[in-house]
Amino acid sequence: MKASDVSLILTTTEGHFTVPEVPQLYVQIQAHRAEIEKRLERQISFEDALYSWMENIYQPIMSAILDSFRLQLVSEGKRISEIYFEIYDIAQEDDFKSIDEAVRTYIEKHAVSFLQLLSALIHHRRHVFCGEAI
Repeated sequence: MKASDVSLILTTTEGHFTVPEVPQLYVQIQAHRAEIEKRLERQISFEDALYSWMENIYQPIMSAILDSFRLQLVSEGKRISEIYFEIYDIAQEDDFKSIDEAVRTYIEKHAVSFLQLLSALIHHRRHVFCGEAI
């Protein structure tokens, strides 16, 4: 991977990823590139693959992360890049047919039920009332 590729990836992903995460994104872009080249039966540039990946994979996932209140609730405390990679993995299992479905699956997997939340709050209050450290 060229330094210019690293710089281009970091710039186009708007600072949501760190330099150590770039190789993982590079692999995603190259896999996307291979799929496009297979369909078109010709080679495309890395830059063309990057922009197609941005439009068809990256942006839909990032938009869901930034726009979904439920997603933000179930993933509180995680970095955006962590959530992105987890949703990407789910979407990849379905060949990226439905990013929305991948997001729903992520939310269901990480959602805490109301009863679990209530139980955690009661347990937490019990520790506070008993003088235990939190």
